[in-house]
Amino acid sequence: MQWTRTHLPKSRAQLEQFVKDNGLHPYGVADYKGREIFLAETELELDRPEEHPWGYYQTAWFVTAPDSNEKMDGGSWLEFAAMHDLEEGWTQEAKHDARIEATIQMAIQWIDKNIEVGRYNA
Repeated sequence: MQWTRTHLPKSRAQLEQFVKDNGLHPYGVADYKGREIFLAETELELDRPEEHPWGYYQTAWFVTAPDSNEKMDGGSWLEFAAMHDLEEGWTQEAKHDARIEATIQMAIQWIDKNIEVGRYNA
């Protein structure tokens, strides 16, 4: 994903278009403390064989809040090697679920930090 400060979405409609334009597949929305966490994931990417010889996935989160007129407050992504948790013997579905759960947890930590520093009300 190529993100720049000038190419970040500023509304929910732009966020949805941004997800599509960047080859992400929307996964769903989780609610946490009055914030919506939008989730999306790429298909298996193979463009960095020196770093990820078997490919990798990018899973993204974006946070919006009703009090911000649905503007995107923040977001980021995680990268997972395609062979992550190989020793666990997980199915592809279990790996996908683990990626989504890790992504949700990252978004929750971001929201909690924003509450802690006073940017958001609890």
